[in-house]
This record gives sequence, structure tokens and C-alpha cells, in this order.
Amino acid sequence: MFKTLRAAVLLITFFSAGSIFSQENKNNVTISEVNWHGTGCYKIEMPMGTVYFEKDNGVSGFKSFIDNEGNDWIASNMEPGPNGDFRGFPNSVGNFGHAGRDSGSTTNIVQELTNNNQVVLESTNGKFTFQYWFFVDRVAIKVLKSEGEYCFLLECVAGGTADAEDYFVTADGKKHIPSGEFKDFTPEWFYLGDEKAENILFMAKIPNDDAPNENHRQIRPNGQHNMDLYSFGRSGKEEKYAVRGMSGNEHICIIGFAPKKRTHNEIIAMVEGFTETPFRSVAKAVKLWSNNILNNNEEWYGTDEALSIAKNVIQYQSSQGGFPKSTDLARKPLTPGDIPPEGRGRANSIDNDATSVPLKFLAKVIHATGDEELKTSFARGLDYLFAAQYPNGGWPQFWPLRGDEYYSRITFNDAAMIQVMEVLTGVANGEVPYSFVDTNRKAKAAKAVDLGIECILKTQIKQNGELTAWCAQYDEETLKPAWARKYEPPSLSGGETVGIIEYLMTIKNPSPEIIKSVNAGVAWLKEVAIKGVRHDKVRNPDGRDERKLIKDPNAPLLWARFYELDTNRPLYLDRDSVFRYDFSEIGYERRSGYDYHGDWALELLNTKYPAWYAKYGETKDKNSKDKKSEVNLNEVGIIEAEKGEFTGIIDRHSCWHHVMLTDASHSTHSGRGLVDTKNEIGSYIEVKYDAQWSGIHRITSRYTHIKDDPRPGGLIVNGNQVGTLTMPQTEALPAWKTQSLETYLHQGINTIRLEAINKGGLPNMDYIKVAEIREPQPGMLPNIKILEAEDGNFTGKEDHHSCWNFIAQNQAEHTGFTGEGYVDAVNKVGSYIIVNYNAPKSGKYNLGVRYVHGKPDIRPVELEINNKKLKHKLKFLPTNAWTNWTVINTMVKLKKGMNSLKFSALSKEGLANIDHFEISPK
Repeated sequence: MFKTLRAAVLLITFFSAGSIFSQENKNNVTISEVNWHGTGCYKIEMPMGTVYFEKDNGVSGFKSFIDNEGNDWIASNMEPGPNGDFRGFPNSVGNFGHAGRDSGSTTNIVQELTNNNQVVLESTNGKFTFQYWFFVDRVAIKVLKSEGEYCFLLECVAGGTADAEDYFVTADGKKHIPSGEFKDFTPEWFYLGDEKAENILFMAKIPNDDAPNENHRQIRPNGQHNMDLYSFGRSGKEEKYAVRGMSGNEHICIIGFAPKKRTHNEIIAMVEGFTETPFRSVAKAVKLWSNNILNNNEEWYGTDEALSIAKNVIQYQSSQGGFPKSTDLARKPLTPGDIPPEGRGRANSIDNDATSVPLKFLAKVIHATGDEELKTSFARGLDYLFAAQYPNGGWPQFWPLRGDEYYSRITFNDAAMIQVMEVLTGVANGEVPYSFVDTNRKAKAAKAVDLGIECILKTQIKQNGELTAWCAQYDEETLKPAWARKYEPPSLSGGETVGIIEYLMTIKNPSPEIIKSVNAGVAWLKEVAIKGVRHDKVRNPDGRDERKLIKDPNAPLLWARFYELDTNRPLYLDRDSVFRYDFSEIGYERRSGYDYHGDWALELLNTKYPAWYAKYGETKDKNSKDKKSEVNLNEVGIIEAEKGEFTGIIDRHSCWHHVMLTDASHSTHSGRGLVDTKNEIGSYIEVKYDAQWSGIHRITSRYTHIKDDPRPGGLIVNGNQVGTLTMPQTEALPAWKTQSLETYLHQGINTIRLEAINKGGLPNMDYIKVAEIREPQPGMLPNIKILEAEDGNFTGKEDHHSCWNFIAQNQAEHTGFTGEGYVDAVNKVGSYIIVNYNAPKSGKYNLGVRYVHGKPDIRPVELEINNKKLKHKLKFLPTNAWTNWTVINTMVKLKKGMNSLKFSALSKEGLANIDHFEISPK
């Protein structure tokens, strides 16, 4: 049921399943050979726990599985006693994988798959071959060979001791005591626990099938509770524990520890992520509920599925009417712990999309279905927002107030208050989907919105009498900028300011005060933009990735999260609350675990604000000053790899390795890319056009489509369908075609939308061009405007190359290289790149090499400077994807004048893909 739900709802967001562990240890998986209780074992240490894997004397399998508290959940090393040596995992068949039992098996490390993120062992006895993949947060078993049937059997003691209270929980949230054979259930996973332990142990098997699943508690004749047994593929006592139903190599088993404090629904999300990508080193757990639930086709909100989810959502509503944050509301609460308790924790909040997103979603379903129970819940949610508003117009993070200053602050952070304002504005205006709201609450919403706007205008910070930006949070009584957490100071906020401005621009017929506020905020954003640097991940010698600011004259604009109130200097704080002005001065944990920079204002400055200003700003605020400033940066020499001498080819897109080797040409789109829309009815692209007169215009779409299914689009102008563009098949993806239709546009802003009629969606769209159909005045050219599809609103994704259709459909991303491309060197020893650098003086320089390497192997490199080989070698470590560019740094000595730098491959795999070299004086 879970996979069906996920596929249909399209609500997928991701979080790191390893995030429960410290950032420093997240990539740390180590292996060593030890003697463990008299037998030779591999010891595999992971942040979640430690496995002792028995390997000598024909034995393979888990001998001990110890959680991060030191509890051994298998403990086959018991003192001699009844069946004490039987415990182990996976105990598959004929003692294969059974600790302490000779099955004639051997186990080896798979060196080419083992790195600092994962360890891979391979065990075989000739008939069966299993691979064991050890990650930071779980172990996954892959069956490579099987001659006959097998099972995955866990013999264990939960929490390290055998207790009558030891239990297991199935995916439906039901708690059980081990007693006998499972009835067939789907999905096939569970977790077990001990009331005294702080962890649970989860075990999952895919794919689902009808093989037997067994559990029982072993009680010896003397009454000793010896262990509990759980299996996939083994029958119960009635069939004498026969192994049946699983053969071949399609079955995968996953096992690991997780904190018991997680709710059942959080464990569901974690396990689903592991089963979806079982052998990816950094697994992503699937979480269904997010604000993406608001992005489905309008027809979907009238389906039984949407209504079912809405019925789940309202079960989380508190007695005050609010909803909790950081909770998967899409899933039915199955245990009491799934609903956060009121009065503390996550309940009754507007933070992290809480309350506002549930209300937006409920409104869409109510509009489509008219469900009365949902209307009642929505009304209670509105009443909660009315009650939570301060008399000055602001909202706290949590209400009822929790007595903590941080949670009582007026909160713009993470768009908390702005999302509330969006809901209430829609209600006050009677807009779809809020048109069902009663008259009394519409009036209350209008008053709340007026108060909220007043609060927004009052809290805009002034410098020397000039309006600038907003802080992320304010004192609820004085309306002064306030502290939040220890690393979130009173400051001007680059991110939150953008959201506030975009909300103010949605107000119809804005007052002069609002227009002045918007123009001032935009001017400030232009003034404080950070130029000439990019926010990049860098691989350190210890294997950790961390964020750094890298000088790059071609980088897009960045904004800091915090700016000092009086100086506009970017601020960086650790948990010690000390102001720092250099990003590199804060510690690794905050620098790599918190978003101190973003491109938050790009779309506002490039698209949204110009359209708004043409309608309101220029005519009503002609005296507004557009402040600009330049940011001076120390020079750094960037040498593009493709400008040097090399073995290999210049690649300009890098889809995947097999595509790179074909040297696929870059597509011929205009602008920065094209839009690859979703393959479904209602998929759309929408752009705005500011017409200079009222009359007939020609609207032209440029597209490409090589499949044989028709992809027509309805042309909708200002909400009315005016015709259809058939957009027939093109000969090839680079063979763009255009199709036009003439229609009436009114003077001012027009909304032009192409909407898919068939389930295949729209073709790949390049742009929509609008041309006036009238005689131009003498000496004037006709007014023609090209509106790039990727600059508008759309379903789907922006694609920067469109190599071939199978690449586009697999969501290939542009690499993000600088310059004209990067160098894909030949895969052989001695493959090289040579570049020259004219150093302004002799001395030490920092040399940074920007590269990407999506394969798991390490690629060592020899560096020659001016024909002299350096003693130390560079190592290009895996970046885990072809799109994850990183920089490796080293110190070199250069002479004044021209220097030759040669990078030569020391392995047969050659070099990594090299983008450019960054050289700056130490």
C-alpha cells in the first residue's frame, strides 16, 4: 500500500537517514580483523553499531550485532548452555551464514566496492554466494548465487537480554510478542525492541512475496527463555521449520539499528527509503508529507486518495485547532506516539510548514469534494490562527505559548508568518480554493491580514532613515530584532526578506507604503548580493565533505542568511554566539550543517520584481532609488581544464559515463535551458507577458519531441482557452520546431499557459514568443518578446542539455561546470592534463582542482611542476554522483612568471573529470 500511495501522490521529499548520527561520523565505516571470543572475525564498525562477522574454519555470518549503547542483540558467544551457540544471522540454509557452524564457506572483502562510506564482504560455499553491504545506518544483503531455497533468519535477544517483554512491531503499527508463524503480510518488514533499550532493530525483505514468515520464542525444557527467532522464508513449527518460497537472486534483506524515540511513521519512512535504494551508500529515507502535496493537478484533490490523506491529516489536529510540525501527516497515526503531545514538542506550531500547509491542502480537497468533516477541521484551524495572532499583528512559532522566548518570538523564519498570511489572504479575498469559508471568518481573516501587513511594514529595518530588510524574528512586545537560537542573531535576513517581498507583491492595489517597502527591500537585496564566489562542497583529506566559498568570477549571485544590522556585513555564528565575518572561521558542524548562503533572490530580481514594478513600482514610486554596489574580491586565477593540453575529450554536459563516451553534442536550446514537463494530463508551462497595447498578438512555441505519441497543448490566455497547438513530432531532439497561434491580449500583464491535453504531457519546451500584429509606428520595429520556458512556472524540471530522450526521462542533470565544459580524460595510466599559469611572484600558492567522479574507485594523480615531480600525490576520491562537483586543495611552490603544471594518472582508470584549476597566493 505504501508504494502505491507514494507513486500516485507525488509527494516525495528526502532527508538523510543517517542524520541521527553526528556529522563527523556520518561517513565512517571501518573494518578490521580480530579474534572475537576465540574465533576469527571481521569487525565492521558503523555509527549505528558494530558487527562481528565470523569468517574462519568454514563459517560465515553475524556472530555479534552490538548497538551504539554496547548491547549485543545476537551474542552467539554465550557461555556453554542449552542452544547458546545457535544465535546468528542470516542463518540461511544448511548452516550457510550461521555463526559457529561450518558450511564450507569462505568470506573476503570486496576491495573495489569498499571505501570510507561502505564495506562489502562476499561469502560463498559454492552453492550460495551472498554479499553483505555495511553502511553507516544499516546492512544490506545481496544474493549473487543460490542453488535451491534459502531464508533470512535472525536468532537474537532484543536489547542484549532475553526478557518476557521483548516485542516486535509490524508495518501496520501493531505490537506483538513472538509466538508463531506470521500470516502473510505486506510490506514485509518489522522492528523489535526491549523496554530497557534505547534502540530498536529493524529487519526488512524485498520484494514482497508469499513465502512463509516465522517468529517464535524459544523456551528450553528447563524454562529458560533462550532467544527469539524471526525469519523471512522459513515456515513454523507445523512444517518443522522448513525453508521454502525464496530462491534465485531477487531477494534482498536489510537490517540495522535506529533510535527507539522515533515514531512509528518515521520508522516507516526510514525503512521505505532503505528498501527503495538498498545499496546506495547515502540512502535517502522517503517522507510523504511536505509542501509538495500542494503541487498536484487540481483534479487529483477530488480523488478518493486525496480525501483519504485529508482524513489522516485532520487526526493530527490539536484540541486548539493547530497542527504539529515535522510530522508525516499523510500517514494514518497508527500508535499514540505518532501524534505529538500538546503543550510541548512539535504540536501547535506554524514553524516548518505546520498548520499553514495542512490548511492549504485541506482547502483544495474541500473545494474539490465539499466534505463537511474537513470543513469543520478547516474552520477550527482558522480559529486557531485568529487566536494565536498578537495584537500587533504578528504570530509566534508556537501557540499556546510555551514560556520560551525563542518560541514566542514573531517568526518570519522559514516563511512561518508569511505562509499564515497567504492562507488568510486567500480566505479574506474569497479566492479559490477558499471560497467555501463562511462570511464571519472571511471578515476575521481580512482584519487579521490588515494587522499582519501593518506588522510587516513596522518591522522593516531602517539604516540611516532608509528602509532595508527584515530580521527572521522579532520581540513580540517591542518589535525589535531578536535572537532565536544561539547561532541565529538579530540581523538582516537574506532569505526571509525575499519571502516577505514576494508576499507583499501579491497584494492587489497596493498602498504607497507597500510599494515603498517592496522597492526598498529589492534595492537592499541588490546592494548586499555576494558576487564572484560560489558555495561549493570540498572534499577534505580525511574524506569529509564540507562547504566553502570558492572564488569564481562567473558564479551567480549569492546572499548570506544573516547580515549585521548596521553594516550589512555577512555574519557567521557557531553555537557559541560569537559574531564572525569570515565563513571559514566557524566550525565544521555549523559550516556544513546549516544554510548560511543561498541564491534566494535570483528569481525575484530577474523575473518577479520586474513584472511587478512595470505594473506598480514605476507609476507610483518614481522617486525610489535603485541602490547598487560592487563587492571587491581578491583575485584568484581560474584555468579551465579544456584550455590546456590533454588526452581525452571536452564534454559539455556529462549525463552519465556511457553518454560521455559517445560525445553527445549539446542541444541547441536558447536561454539557459529547456523545460522537460511531467508526463501527465494538465502538465503545464506558464509565463507572463507585459503587452504594450490591446489587440491581436502571435504566440509561438518552440519545442522538440521525438516520440510518436501526439503532445498537443491547450493555449490558455488569462484563464480562457483560446486554441490548441498540436506540436507534432520532430525529427530529433536537437531539431527544434515552432508552432504559432494568433489571439487577443490586453494591455498590461497577460498570463499565457500551455497545458497538456494527453497523458504524455507537453513536448520539451524551449520558449514562448509573443509578437504584436499591428503596423509599427514610423521608425519603430515591431515589438517581439521571447519568454524562456525555464523562467516561467511549470511542472517538471529544467534541463540544460537534452541529450536523448532516455536521458531526459531519467532526470539527468546539468553538471554545473564552469567555462565551456570539462575534460574527460582517457582511462589509462599516464593520461594527463597540462596547463600553464603566469604567477605574479615566486612563493607558495594554493592549488585547487575542481572535479567530479561518480564511480567508486579512487584515482591517484602525480603532479609535475615545471617538469619536476612532486613527492606527494593527489587522490581524486568518489563524489558519489556525476553532478556533485568538488574541489581538492594542495599547496605548491611556483616561480615568478610562466609555470607548467602537469597532472598524470597513476591508475588504469585515468583521471577524474576535471573542470578547472584554482590558483591563489598563500
